[in-house]
Amino acid sequence: MTKTKSWVLTEPAKMALQEFDIPEVGSTDVLVKVKVTCICGSDPHWYHNNDNCAKYPLILGHEFAGIVEKIGDEAATRYGVKVGDKITVEPYVACGHCEYCAIGYYQLCTAKMCYGISITCDSAPYINGAYGEYILVRSGSKVFKLDDDVSFEEAAMSSVIGNGYRLVVDKAQLKPNQSALVLGPGALGLCTVIAAKEAGVYPLIVAGVGDADDKRLVLAKEFGADYTIRLDKEDIVARVSEITKGKMCDAVLECSGAVPAYKTAFSCIKTLGTIVLLGITGGRDVPITIDQIVKKELQIKGSIGQPNDVDYAMKTINKKKYPIAKMITTKFPMSKADEAIEFFMSKKDPSCIRVALYND
Repeated sequence: MTKTKSWVLTEPAKMALQEFDIPEVGSTDVLVKVKVTCICGSDPHWYHNNDNCAKYPLILGHEFAGIVEKIGDEAATRYGVKVGDKITVEPYVACGHCEYCAIGYYQLCTAKMCYGISITCDSAPYINGAYGEYILVRSGSKVFKLDDDVSFEEAAMSSVIGNGYRLVVDKAQLKPNQSALVLGPGALGLCTVIAAKEAGVYPLIVAGVGDADDKRLVLAKEFGADYTIRLDKEDIVARVSEITKGKMCDAVLECSGAVPAYKTAFSCIKTLGTIVLLGITGGRDVPITIDQIVKKELQIKGSIGQPNDVDYAMKTINKKKYPIAKMITTKFPMSKADEAIEFFMSKKDPSCIRVALYND
């Protein structure tokens, strides 16, 4: 086969299935047959070009897993994989020499090369996103081999679990028996629960709002949350105070992007605590009382991406300890990716956590 098909965003909110030549595989390249691609919560952002940062034409898809179809000699040595192996890939293509790559923050690489987000498909090798049959992985990437009994669905969630580890380990630097509150039990929040549980966080509290979050809070308990709170049914400040015996939380990990969540974060954090922000508000202003930061000597940290944290995620996934695939609540064939992203954005199913696209 010399041709492959991928879904291309030709302009905002306009996606079409297009055919491409399968590129030659160089010494540092890996041609991956995509098996599962998850629709990330950020994909609608690029789909609609909300902040005019998207570049077109673009093939979306950066949460994926698949099978090595072809691999160059140098890539095989570097990644320790061969044809037929099951793999997943971090989204970034790092230049390796800019100021951010040099200090390990390669998700901020000045080359701005990220599969399914910033690499357009108007020039070779074209297949730079995972909304399609194949993707070409090139030098500057990080590749992870799956254990035999790990599903493609579980592996496709590796970068999201990596986000969780970045929040818990890198940013909040939580230690065993320190307390944390996770705001928002979506995919990011649930993956943060997994990372926090692995780090020994206790008590681990997860908060959601509305009937739609009930099933997610149940899943948070399955992943190891010690307590769950419905914000619309309980006084969260009083409840967190009760759970922590008046100390409040060592860290609050904001995963929802909901404006009211920021007030909750400041109300539930202890003196000298850390608030880590991963949720995106979509440009909405958020009121913050600076006096709280000063008087409590709080640390407020932003977080984006998962540089070096997919390593932790894959070790966790390979342990088969958590029902990770339960986060994938809706499935579509890759041939209906246009319908799938519309479904995801419509929020017709309020219990939907992640939508996945499948190739045969």
